[in-house]
Amino acid sequence: MIRYLKSVRIVHKMIFGYVLLVLLPVVLSGMYLYNQFHEKVVNDFSQAKQQLIIQASNSLKVSLTQVESIHSLFQHNSQTLEYLKGLYQTPGDYVYYFLKDIRPIFTFANGSNPSIESVRLYKIKPAVMPVGKEISDIEDEESRAAREISRSLRINQKRWSFEASGDAAVPGLVFYQNLYDETFSKHLGVVEIRVNDRIIGDFLDAVNITDNMGVIALKDDESVYENLGEHLDRKAYLAILGKIREGTDADRTAWSEQGILVNALAIPDLQLKVYFMTSTEELFSDLSKQTRNLAWIMGGLLLLLSSVYYAIASVLTKRILNLTKHMRRVNENNLTPFEDKGNKDEIGFLILSYNSLIQRIDELLNTVHKAELMKKEADYLVLQAQVKPHFLYNTLESIRMLAEIHDDDEVVDAIYSLGKLLRYSLSSQENESTLKKELANVTHYLDVHKPRMMELLHYDIQVCTDIGDMRCPRFILQPLLENCINHGIAKRRGRGEIRVLVDREDEWIRIEISDNGAGIPEERLKIIRDVLDNKIDRSVLQTEDSGLGLHNVSERIKAFYGDDSGLQIDSAVGLGTTYILRLGVKRC
Repeated sequence: MIRYLKSVRIVHKMIFGYVLLVLLPVVLSGMYLYNQFHEKVVNDFSQAKQQLIIQASNSLKVSLTQVESIHSLFQHNSQTLEYLKGLYQTPGDYVYYFLKDIRPIFTFANGSNPSIESVRLYKIKPAVMPVGKEISDIEDEESRAAREISRSLRINQKRWSFEASGDAAVPGLVFYQNLYDETFSKHLGVVEIRVNDRIIGDFLDAVNITDNMGVIALKDDESVYENLGEHLDRKAYLAILGKIREGTDADRTAWSEQGILVNALAIPDLQLKVYFMTSTEELFSDLSKQTRNLAWIMGGLLLLLSSVYYAIASVLTKRILNLTKHMRRVNENNLTPFEDKGNKDEIGFLILSYNSLIQRIDELLNTVHKAELMKKEADYLVLQAQVKPHFLYNTLESIRMLAEIHDDDEVVDAIYSLGKLLRYSLSSQENESTLKKELANVTHYLDVHKPRMMELLHYDIQVCTDIGDMRCPRFILQPLLENCINHGIAKRRGRGEIRVLVDREDEWIRIEISDNGAGIPEERLKIIRDVLDNKIDRSVLQTEDSGLGLHNVSERIKAFYGDDSGLQIDSAVGLGTTYILRLGVKRC
């Protein structure tokens, strides 16, 4: 029964491997190739369609330009401008000059382009005589549209508007442009040219609209022309139209969505955006033969790979199963290597690597055992080391009690400060502290030096701002005070003074430590500053009586508070030295 279950498990694994290594790659490859083929056909068709639309739009622009050129016939005709200025005295003069100089322009304009239905001038001056439907007063009720458009136009600005052309679905066009005098300083009227649906109709015919195509023309998100087509899916059409109105695809010229290919064209002169939608079903109706050929190729490839997989699995399964059985028997107490016949194929290399791994694990287990013994011994030594500081604290406390019994206050204070100093130095295992504790520690440090130096050492520590529980690295102040004592006031005669001032500057805590000692020579000060700025190697700072304390303090401050923080040193020989620390408050 157990062998049967193992056989079933092996069969399941082989089936899973077949699906993962053969069936799934072949199916995914076929899908990928089909999608690539599909995308290529769509892209080629889309590009060809877009080129056709662009060519048709160029023809449309030529037709619009021909209509717009009629305005220049009136604008650059001096007799027309004189007529609109109202320079004539009698109606007879108006009729004479109209028939003589202006009527021929209307006749030429109406006959020059079959798309033009009518050409009309709207005059501004009331004194100018109107003439039928050719020259009308702009203030008339029927001239309202022309009047409103004329007032919104600037010099040399033109406007196209749409209007329904009878019962036809394709809209007609109306062109407006103002007329001015020769200096363009006085508004004389506006030209109105009505164009039938032939211009737009010729444009749509050039694009070759079929039953599987839909067209919609939008002006300011309002439809001026719409043709859904007979075989276009209306649900998909409405979904794409909704995205177009939302502006989702405003900048795209061609894309495919929900089985519909969309080509877009902007016509700036008409302030129009036209979208052509084509169903992809007809596009792929004649591609079934190529799809069947691809299916036969993928089926043959699947059969070939299946045969290869079965042959490889039959040869390799037995050796892998034996290795698996051995691996299940391996544990902490059984690390024997697997015996193989020495085949030098990939499985043989795997078995060799497995045996090397077993030997390495055996070695590591022995190493870990030894490491545990060494750790126990190290823990014992650490426990011993922890006893020593407590013994030292207790001894100092005993000496302080004896000094109190003998009323020796100076010794009592010195031992108390020394105990606090040692406790701060030896007790904590952390690298951080608070600024308050750091200031208290340097106070004890100065108190320890006070009995030795007596009147030679005076100090003053002032905290002029609230530092709260501000964190800081340990021992960033003591090395600076040690420098003030050993290299400052110890090398001069007379009263020595050390001043510590803590204050705030905007987002910084500023700590100023100054002494009135011997000062630092200028050459030595330049070397120290270059080392702190990392311009030269810090080993240059090492001398017989000076170490690397300043560089360490500066680097620890930068690491803790950021590169904007740091240590600054000002000094003059005979005047003393000032150390300035800038600590960023936000980084605390």
